[in-house]
Amino acid sequence: MENKKKKLSAYYKPYKGLFLADMVFAMIGAAITLVIPLMVRYITGTVVLLPIEEASSTIIRLGIFMLLVIVEGYCNYFIGYYGHVMGAKIEHDMRNEIFGHYQKLSFAFFDNQKVGHLLSRITSDLFDITELLHHGPEDVVISAIKLLGAFIILLMINAKLAFVAIGFVVIMLLYAVAMNGRMRGAFR
Repeated sequence: MENKKKKLSAYYKPYKGLFLADMVFAMIGAAITLVIPLMVRYITGTVVLLPIEEASSTIIRLGIFMLLVIVEGYCNYFIGYYGHVMGAKIEHDMRNEIFGHYQKLSFAFFDNQKVGHLLSRITSDLFDITELLHHGPEDVVISAIKLLGAFIILLMINAKLAFVAIGFVVIMLLYAVAMNGRMRGAFR
């Protein structure tokens, strides 16, 4: 298993700059996603109670600050576009490696295999693997930031409710780990 992880992580090496940029934009986008609802909460809970002149100027300043939505949009664009570029390059590298391996195999191997089936596995399976290699790490980072950020925000609002919510998340996580172990056992 460890050897497989090293093998998959080696595909990131030529694109580590692009991978790191993808992760940075994923973190920035996730953080902005957490900030905007807090600003709306502040406006609806505090600013509406202010006198009209003060409330108007505060809303205008916060509105300018809410232009972070544009930054979040660019982050999502970068993740979507350049992340898929990285995924396509990794897929290209994998296909070259597999085709190189196929060329080294004896003709007897191809006598017992359907070539169309082999090529279809290369195209469809590699697409799924590269999608995982592209979306997997960024989804983990985005989910971790959002989960931790939401827990901290909820903790500031209502600590009891925060611990109840995180309790459900822990229960779901334990259930997922247990079911994953059972599925792995079934596949063995």
